[in-house]
Order: sequence, then C-alpha cells, then structure tokens
Amino acid sequence: FENFVQGPGNRWTLAAAIAVADKPGDTYNPLFIYGGAGLGKTHLMHAIGNQILTDNPTARIKYVSSENFVNDYVNATRKNQMENFENTYRNLDLLLLDDVQFFSDKEGTKNEFFNTFNALYDKGSQIVLTSDRIPQELNNLEDRLVSRFSWGLTTDITAPDYETRMAILLIKSESSRLESNLWLEQMALRWSILRQQVRLCVL
Repeated sequence: FENFVQGPGNRWTLAAAIAVADKPGDTYNPLFIYGGAGLGKTHLMHAIGNQILTDNPTARIKYVSSENFVNDYVNATRKNQMENFENTYRNLDLLLLDDVQFFSDKEGTKNEFFNTFNALYDKGSQIVLTSDRIPQELNNLEDRLVSRFSWGLTTDITAPDYETRMAILLIKSESSRLESNLWLEQMALRWSILRQQVRLCVL
C-alpha cells in the first residue's frame, strides 16, 4: 500500500482495501473494485494479498485474471481434472480475480465460478474482484452472480486529478533516479496539453 498514490479518485477504495487486508473475510466480502484500465485496481489487489501474506505467511492466496481462470477451467474439463481444479480454487483463504467482465459470454465458466464463489464465501474466505464496470452493467452475467458480486462493497477508482498525476510521476522519477526538475517540468507540460486535448474532445 505504501507505493499507492492516494487521491480524490481512489481514496475510499484504498481505505476499503486496507480494511479488507486487516480483517479478511469479515469486512466487505466480496470487495468489488471497478474503473478504467491503468488506474490501480490490480495494484490494490496485489497490495491486499501482500499485506495478508505478511500478517499470515501460511495464508492460501491466489491471484488470477479471469482469462486464466477460464483457461484453467477449460483445461481441467478437457483433461478430466476437475477435482484438481476445485481443490486449487475452493480451498483458498483469499481469491483475487481480475477483470471479471471477461466472463460475460463463458457459460460453463460462469457456472463454475458461481460454485467456487459459494464455496469460498461459505467458509469465510475473502474474495476480491475487479472489473471495468459495476456488476449490474456486466453483459450477459446471470442475476445470481450479479447479486453475489454486490453482497459486500462495490467501489470505484476514477481518473487521477492533476496533483495526483504529478505525485505519481514524481514517485516514478525517484524510483528511476530521474530527479531533474527539467524532466518533471516536461512531464507537467505533457499532462497540461493532454488535459486540454481531453477538454476539447468533450466540448
């Protein structure tokens, strides 16, 4: 969490992620984070997992993209290894599933994840999900999954404001040892131009 830059567009989601990491399975289960690409959803997922693993080194944690979950399910079905698949996914303490919108047209996967979700939730395991939109706007997602995704907390991350973007750039410059004022001024100019272009597009 220490490397995550807090701003107006992510403050509440960061607080929710920290709360989940402090008391997994007790607070906001599932935690559903939505927002555009590159805004920090995956960063927060990994931060939650790292914090829980630090507090409990024996915790069973799995981060997986929805696409890889689909591939695992398809391979398990094809190779007649569903028991191994279920043992992998249903005995976790924390499941971090990225980009659930990828499930929209995968009927078999949606049914399997429904059962996986129930198994984990019933045993008190923490579930964290990310998407590019709220559960109710996920195309072709069954009502039973939409309902379960909404059981805990649904929270968003929005685009950072100018100050937050500059803070992010500063951190990146320090990590790359690019600390010159000239570099920062150039980045500030680029952000200013980009913001003006976005404004013109909106108008």
